[in-house]
Amino acid sequence: MIIRTNGNLLANNFPERAKIYIKNIINKYKNIPVNNYVRANVANNLNLILYKISTNIFLVCLTVEDENKVVNIFKTISKKFNYILYELYNGTQNKNRPPVSKFIKYIIFSQAGDLGPTPVAWDPSNIDDQEKFEISAKSILVLSAGLDQTNRTSMDHTTSIIPFTNLNCIGLVYTFSIPSYQARGNSLDAAISVLVHKQFKKLLLNKLEQIETELYEITRHIISGENPSKLLIILRQSIEQILSKTDNLQTHTQTLTNNLKQIMMSEIKKIQEKKPYSTLLY
Repeated sequence: MIIRTNGNLLANNFPERAKIYIKNIINKYKNIPVNNYVRANVANNLNLILYKISTNIFLVCLTVEDENKVVNIFKTISKKFNYILYELYNGTQNKNRPPVSKFIKYIIFSQAGDLGPTPVAWDPSNIDDQEKFEISAKSILVLSAGLDQTNRTSMDHTTSIIPFTNLNCIGLVYTFSIPSYQARGNSLDAAISVLVHKQFKKLLLNKLEQIETELYEITRHIISGENPSKLLIILRQSIEQILSKTDNLQTHTQTLTNNLKQIMMSEIKKIQEKKPYSTLLY
């Protein structure tokens, strides 16, 4: 099953009577961060796994496979299709999205060009031009200051925390390089700057490892040539979700009602006849 957080089904082969129970689970855990999941034990080694692949989309499967194996497959699917799913089901919806954020003030993607550091994409769309250029310059200078000229990959995929006191923010600057045969050294210096309101500094540091994972995935898509403006919107949503979670629980386990167990078990024999060892949809 592929289901949106609002309950709309995008693809499904689950029995009709089970849908309402799965939708209830989705509704309860719809705000977990992307690439987290809910596992519900149905019977013995049979699990229902609901994996959040995008900001508003879950993949759902009923399986007897090892939990870690299933989750790793879902992670692979997420890396390949997260951006496509966003484009299909969120692109037009977020086109005129208002720049409202509890934690994040600005996100800016910058590159070092012939004319110096240049902002390439930013979110929200109404950032003052002077602020954009100042943030870009400061971020790229961080990269340049730490760069070992004898090893141009020394600052590739590296995180720095720097203050932006004039904006009352703390900045997470993620530096990386973009391959370019036209550039000196065959690569362009680049950075993504995430400016978080300064009162959330401690929270940002506590969640840094999770956020770095999101940044790494976004930069992979930028390097492959995908639209950076839309990617920054995805990044903002992902980071907001991470920062909004006060617990560090990666897996949420719940016991299904007896009614749901009966529904699932009534169907499992039919499913196993077609695929005896697993009902994993991939």
